[in-house]
Order: sequence, then structure tokens, then C-alpha cells
Amino acid sequence: MIKQYLLSIFMALVSSLTQAGDLPTTRDWADVSEAAKQGHVPILAVFESEDCGYCERLRKDILIPLPNTCSLHPPLIKEFDIDSGGKLTDFNGDSIRSRQFKERYNIYAVPTLVFLAPDGTPLTDPIVGYNLKQDEYRDLLRASLMDSYRALH
Repeated sequence: MIKQYLLSIFMALVSSLTQAGDLPTTRDWADVSEAAKQGHVPILAVFESEDCGYCERLRKDILIPLPNTCSLHPPLIKEFDIDSGGKLTDFNGDSIRSRQFKERYNIYAVPTLVFLAPDGTPLTDPIVGYNLKQDEYRDLLRASLMDSYRALH
């Protein structure tokens, strides 16, 4: 009962953060993994860069409104700046370099969206780029979200 209550608060917090105009970022994927396990939801890793205009449009047009337009529980959305250096905490708690994290998912362009299981395993093919055709992109994102839920359960 308490876990469900805490999960509800967490999901509301995630939703309120995205509604405020920013997507949450992280360098601690072990924490994200635990939250995804508790919520039985996939993780949506958004690989972006600070100077990417398409990333900004995708965030504003599609990702920030996603929790309000999603018929399922929304995924845990976390952004990752591919230009950030240093180390981060991997899904299993190990410390790895940012470059290793990016290379694991074969990120070669931004924005790239990857639906992940709580252990960091990709659940669907990545969605690379943003063509500004919002309806087509939303359909692609919804299909990937549905596929990610099927793969989780």
C-alpha cells in the first residue's frame, strides 16, 4: 500500500516536471532502474545535445505533452546529453564513462529515443531524428511504447 502511494507521488512528480517545460535528466541510471521496476514501466532514454534545434522541438511538441496524451502509464522519461563527459552510474550500479553509455546504444545522431527495460536492455528499435511531422511521429512513438510494454510483460 505504501509502495503504491509512493509510486503515485513519484509519477505525479515526473508528470509535473515534464509539464513545467523541462524533461528530467540523470546520471544515475540505477535509480531510474529501481523506479521503473517499482512502477512496472519502461524507461524512455532521450539522447540529445544542448545545441540541437530538433531536440528542442521534439521536447516541446511531443515529449513534454506525452504524459497527458498517453493511454498507458507514461514511461519514465530521462534525457541524456551525448556531449556530457565524465562518469555516470549504470543500471547495475557500476560507474561507467558517458561515452560507453552512448556507444552501448549506437547513438550516432540526435535526437534518438530508446525504450529500455529496467536493466537497460532495449525493448524496441530506436527512433532516430525528428522530422516535425507531429502526427506521424506521435504514431511511431505510441507504437514503440506499446511494443515496449508488450516486451516488459
